[in-house]
Amino acid sequence: MFKTGIFTAASFAVFTGIVAFFSGTPISKAADIDARKLYMTHCKTCHGENGKPTELGQGLEARDFTDAAWQAKATDEQIVKQINDGTPEKMMPFKEKLTPDEIKALVPVVRSFGNK
Repeated sequence: MFKTGIFTAASFAVFTGIVAFFSGTPISKAADIDARKLYMTHCKTCHGENGKPTELGQGLEARDFTDAAWQAKATDEQIVKQINDGTPEKMMPFKEKLTPDEIKALVPVVRSFGNK
């Protein structure tokens, strides 16, 4: 009986913590974003379909997303900042074209190329 009470209390605490963590977070908004489609629309011209720079991308010194060393040292925040701000004369900023949620949704796509 004592073990059942502890399990119930622990389950309730975990559930309450999850609800508190996600309250106010528009989960459905993020779920509605097709990040792969965004990547194919806005990024593949320079970064390629598989994360390796295209010929145009190489000329602009586009990042190779399959580079394990880069993947290990780049933070998600740095990726978001790069997408937002771009690099003068190399990469256009996307903060005017994409919403903050869309930009954040691109991070796992960029990360996915490091797993190949």
